[in-house]
Amino acid sequence: MSAFELTIQATIAMILLVDPFIRGIFFRMLTENEPERRREYVGRIMMTIAITLGGAALVGKELLDLVGINLGAFGLAGGLVLTLMGFEMLFGGEPTRAQGGASAHDEPAPKSAEDSIVVPYAIPFMAGPGAITTVITIASAGEGWSGPVAALIAVSITVALIPVGHLLLVNRMNMSPQTMAIMTRFGGLFVATIGIQLMLDGIKRYFGIT
Repeated sequence: MSAFELTIQATIAMILLVDPFIRGIFFRMLTENEPERRREYVGRIMMTIAITLGGAALVGKELLDLVGINLGAFGLAGGLVLTLMGFEMLFGGEPTRAQGGASAHDEPAPKSAEDSIVVPYAIPFMAGPGAITTVITIASAGEGWSGPVAALIAVSITVALIPVGHLLLVNRMNMSPQTMAIMTRFGGLFVATIGIQLMLDGIKRYFGIT
């Protein structure tokens, strides 16, 4: 396979795995209370994904082997965090009546996305174990530096597309509060499902189950 073909395949794989467009819908939900900070958050997401996947392309396998981190364990831990985030979205962040009595149904204070943008949104929701494994695999392919170069180009293009889905498309969405509430709960179910899938994949990868 030529370096050009490897780069094209790597780019397609990265865009599909990181998904900078559709996941912008979840970014809209996450930052609903802070629309004025979306550009700042997108900058953090881009930097986090660029460092994570770019680093994986250059020294990913060696670094993981050095510190003894198994991608299966990473997927399990990341999936658990993502699942918890999904359940929080699904239930609107409200405690149950058993947890808080009558006050459990008081209107919750607007939440900031400050503590969720890097983890678990950028990692592992966007740059998850699948994307990291794919980058490492691509970097190991080809002759000489063609693999790492193809992986870095693919990561760069994918990161450059994040503002398109997370700012341009998001800003064009006009949804009522009721629609956003429904979308947030549906999105929470979707995110929790992805988290559970990551956990199951992590278990299979850890124990070498095919």
